[in-house]
Amino acid sequence: MKTWASRPKEEAFLLNPAFCCTTLTAAIASYASAKEKGVPFPLVFMVLPIVLHKPTRNALPPNARTSMAAWLQEDSAARVLFYERLVSLKPHTKEAIQFGMLLNWIVPREGGLLETTLSESSINRAIHKLADEARECVMRARFLGKWFAASGTADTVMAFWGVRP
Repeated sequence: MKTWASRPKEEAFLLNPAFCCTTLTAAIASYASAKEKGVPFPLVFMVLPIVLHKPTRNALPPNARTSMAAWLQEDSAARVLFYERLVSLKPHTKEAIQFGMLLNWIVPREGGLLETTLSESSINRAIHKLADEARECVMRARFLGKWFAASGTADTVMAFWGVRP
């Protein structure tokens, strides 16, 4: 991971730990609201590569009732270069999780689960402070948390996307 001084401005703006942490926290909270437990650690690494990639984010279905398996079969372009995006964003995801743990927004639980201490209203306030594309990313992360929760185990969800823990 590059130091802040050596990062390009675009990278520092888009991938800053505060924004990425807010995005992950929204996904973790919506997953927990659907499953009533924390999100499995490996799934958290899938959030940023999906929601920060505009073509994938825009192609996501409107609600979590859509089968992930069926959607990915119909829209197989979403999986193109997904693994590469996941690997390239892994350090930023780790940094965002560490940032969230420092703020006590993200907390580890037994069994490799992550939970958030933030309430839905706190997350809503954070979302309302964002503009345009940043807000869209966090809103789609919220959707993604529910969709992951409705789509089966962590292994199943990862298999749909062509990756494994």
